[in-house]
Amino acid sequence: MSAKVAMWGAFALGTVMALHAPAAAQEEAAPNPEDILKHFVLEGEIPVAPLPKIGVVPSLDSAIEDVTVNAVVKRDLDLSGEFELLGENQIPDGLYLSDSPIDVAAWKQKGAEAVVKINAKLKGNKVELRGLAYLIIAGEDPVYDKKLLVDKDVVREESHRLADALIGALTGTPGGFSSQMTFIYGVGKQRRVYVMDADGHDPQAWSSDDKLALTPVFGPDHELYYAASKNKGAFKIYPPDSDQPLSIKPRGSVYGLAWNRDYSEVAASIASGPDIKLFRGPNLQSLKPASEVPMALHPAWSSNNKLAFAGEGKWGQVIHVDGKPVTPTGLNATAPVFCRHPNGVRLVYMVWLGENADIVAMNETGGGARRLTAGAGRNSYPACSPDGRLIAFFSTRKSGEGPGLYIMRIDGRRPKRISTLVGDSLRWDRLPKDGAPKKKQPSAKVTPRKATGQPPTVQKVAPPTAK
Repeated sequence: MSAKVAMWGAFALGTVMALHAPAAAQEEAAPNPEDILKHFVLEGEIPVAPLPKIGVVPSLDSAIEDVTVNAVVKRDLDLSGEFELLGENQIPDGLYLSDSPIDVAAWKQKGAEAVVKINAKLKGNKVELRGLAYLIIAGEDPVYDKKLLVDKDVVREESHRLADALIGALTGTPGGFSSQMTFIYGVGKQRRVYVMDADGHDPQAWSSDDKLALTPVFGPDHELYYAASKNKGAFKIYPPDSDQPLSIKPRGSVYGLAWNRDYSEVAASIASGPDIKLFRGPNLQSLKPASEVPMALHPAWSSNNKLAFAGEGKWGQVIHVDGKPVTPTGLNATAPVFCRHPNGVRLVYMVWLGENADIVAMNETGGGARRLTAGAGRNSYPACSPDGRLIAFFSTRKSGEGPGLYIMRIDGRRPKRISTLVGDSLRWDRLPKDGAPKKKQPSAKVTPRKATGQPPTVQKVAPPTAK
């Protein structure tokens, strides 16, 4: 395999390194990306209306099921970025039992525009989760009442479903917390695939420690697939619950993988001769060339089946959508993802700024560019929530809550850290609607090392072409 492909393979693994421009371009100085980004609107500087204030009724019930559902739903409401939750010192005085009525007048005096009440009750060998929403202007009767009868061992997972339903009742669009994230985490050869809940709970390793892993993705039925190299071999695609790689056609090391919204088509970045090319097809055995742009990485599908990727440009990478470049020449842009926001589809990606990086959003044809982060370390590998209103990303920032995995609104506001882990190749996908969430593969849990703000580094490997 050529040195060029080896270099880009290392880049795909998350290594921060200088990109080699074509020989003709080396004679011309690359533009300063900050000179380009200064023309982008910084979302945080645009005035916005205050968020609606909501109160969450406290619970005096000590049962673990009730404690769990209250904690999960309250945190999801806060992370959603759609509301401003009243603080503990703003809760009206009163006795808050499970059957206590809501004192709408008292909550109104505290500034609440809506009130949410959550509880859990044992029903035989099941648990009933219940969420009620009250609008202050509608009086003391709830405007929404949702009940879920669930097994005891999935109370936490189903609490996210209840939160999504309450968010939908208050905003018109259900939330996206009944979901999971997957990403790569590790140092050196110990790069493994991890999966965790959308609020940062319970990160677990899914790939074995004998593989150098990259590009995890949720496929059909929320099954997890990823590419990995064993013993410095080719990067092959591994299916869930199997140590045997899948056969693909054409053959070659795989550096990127993505299914479209209804899983009717898949795209893959595959080593082809001296380059990495993009392929697409109905399955992994019937892939056809999708672009001739060299070094095509990070494929991503929009909700209307447009295909984006990061391909080689004059200086670094350029984001392409359906074969057309949409990012300015001079920005080293990569890791695109589409957010299906209720107000319209947004294309989100990261831009390298020397050793740092920022998150940028625009419409899917390249207009209306907005800068979502600025001057806060390396903000990388964005992923969109299933409801399209939130962006998750890794950050090495030293300010605020420090380095870790963050969630923010799609306008860049209200960033909140949900984990101290800093990895790469982040994906976020909704859990299946029917039935309980899929059980996690038994594996060693993560014991996060103390956050240092430093990203994982990897050994530069030049894998051979797949046999």
